[in-house]
Formats: sequence, structure tokens, C-alpha cells
Amino acid sequence: MPADPQLEAALRQWAAAARERLMTLTEAVTLLRGAATQTATETRDDVASEVLAASTALVDWLHMSRAPRGLRKAEGELGASAGVYRNAAVAYGSLSDADPHQYEARLAACLKLLEQGDHHVEIAVSLLHKKLGTS
Repeated sequence: MPADPQLEAALRQWAAAARERLMTLTEAVTLLRGAATQTATETRDDVASEVLAASTALVDWLHMSRAPRGLRKAEGELGASAGVYRNAAVAYGSLSDADPHQYEARLAACLKLLEQGDHHVEIAVSLLHKKLGTS
């Protein structure tokens, strides 16, 4: 923990805001992951839109709220997760336009991107925990 009380407060405040935005994103991703295993298409645009909106909100916040010293690696991982999840949502949204030969490849790409985004989230959460000693 930093000896500087102001830095410690800034770290905790930034981390709390980051966790809140990350939770919104991961909740949307959970819905997308569940929908990707279904064959119904009526909610495809809604699910993809939720992930896109949550990804955009996280990236916008990251642009406006630079991480304090000590959390910049976590900041980078959060940005990476938002970008990868955004790409997964785009791939998922494109399934309705895919011909039968493209469908499986696009679905596989979507699922692989979700895994990659999960990896970035795990690293970000680990870095936050390591720095602040919280979950």
C-alpha cells in the first residue's frame, strides 16, 4: 500500500469506479455468451448492443479518467478487454448476415474473442487485487 494517503485514496477511488464499469461489461458479456449457445435470433441485436454500449462506456471512462500511478497496467488490461469484447459483439451481431459456411466460423471467432476478453479481465482484476489487496 502506498505511504501517500492521497495516492492511496486516488487508487481506491479509481479502482472502485473501474470495477463498477467492468461489472456492467461482464454482465452484458454473460448474456452474450449465453445467447451465443442458443439458436434464436430475436435478441441477437439487443445482446450485441448491450456489450457494445458497456464496452464504449468503459473505454470512454478510461479516456476521461487516467489511472493513478500503480494501476496503469490494470488500465491497459481493462481497455484491452473492452476492445476484445466489442469485437466479440460485432462478430456475434454478424451471425444473422452469415451464410451457412460463414456462420460456424463467425460463431467460433465470437467465442474465441470472449475467451480472450475473459483473460484480459482476469489479469486486470488480479492487478487491482495485487495493488490494493481487495477482490
